[in-house]
Amino acid sequence: AGVRPFAQAALAHVSSRRGCILSSQAAMGGEKEFPVAWVANETQAVHIRRGLVYDSGWPFRLDIPVEYQDWIIVAVCAFIVFLWCSPCVCSKLQNGCSRGFTRWVYTKLHVFYWALLYLTLVIIMFTIGVLPDWTVDEFTVYLEAFTVWILENMQKAITCFCIVFGVMLALKFRERISFIAGMEHITVFRFSMWKFLGLHTKQRPVELFIWKVEGLQSAGTKLLKANDVFIEGHLGHNEPMRTRVHNNAGTGCVFRESLQFNIDEAYPSTQLTLLVKDQGVMGSNELARLLLTTRELCGIEDQTGKRRASFEYSEDSFVLLALAPRGSIWVALAPVEDFDDSERAPLMSDDALILAC
Repeated sequence: AGVRPFAQAALAHVSSRRGCILSSQAAMGGEKEFPVAWVANETQAVHIRRGLVYDSGWPFRLDIPVEYQDWIIVAVCAFIVFLWCSPCVCSKLQNGCSRGFTRWVYTKLHVFYWALLYLTLVIIMFTIGVLPDWTVDEFTVYLEAFTVWILENMQKAITCFCIVFGVMLALKFRERISFIAGMEHITVFRFSMWKFLGLHTKQRPVELFIWKVEGLQSAGTKLLKANDVFIEGHLGHNEPMRTRVHNNAGTGCVFRESLQFNIDEAYPSTQLTLLVKDQGVMGSNELARLLLTTRELCGIEDQTGKRRASFEYSEDSFVLLALAPRGSIWVALAPVEDFDDSERAPLMSDDALILAC
């Protein structure tokens, strides 16, 4: 009962093929009759799979569909490739068996690979012998075709590998690359996963007070003019901040200005970069810089902003920090207090009166 549908399908296939042949003969001006016995012989030629058999001259054969035989060939080839790569694979593993095998095989590689070559031939011949629809010639043809396909696509594979390797190298050494390019203080992508997910962060506003800078070097592009000094600040996701330009400041400058920005205490390693620059005709030149992490900014805030009831531009209210490569700067940090309800009340009461009218 299980073979009958298969035989009927084969008979239909043979009949359709015969119809195609008759159509082609009619188109050529003649028609040739095929006897019914020919169709019956074609139907009887359909092979019925018997599974594992022992009466075919070989100790056993796997008389299974061709598709399964193909997968067996692919699995055997993959296993052989793994055997040839086993020294490299075991050298990366940390268990005792792998380490012992690695120590043994790297002292006798020639013996290992010669023995593996004979083992490969035995495995392939045995596999082809037990698969009735595979021969050595067919296996050689398919192996050659696969090798040709690999060589034809090798250029694309090497190109893709080089692109992936370049991206991974750039990600690994991104800090050094940005430092060489002079962009280590610039944030290109202002994206925060915490804000994207709507989670609470420890971000709050602070105000950086800049009193003065001292001991600056002269700009290399100016020979007959003093430095026109300004300060530029970069911190994480904040936009770049700048003070006004102080013309003819020279090697020292009194700013008495402040910069407001947001700090996130959840990322204590985020750096604030203060660049002391000289404004030129075409762009600006860096004179000195100061790097402060969020943890250091909180320390300065605790020293100059939270512990003092009054603020004034004096040495008691500021911290002296060294600039690189030379010079010094006086800074102070204090939290920014938001407006309270009492300051919003008059505006709200005025709005209420307008609505009442």
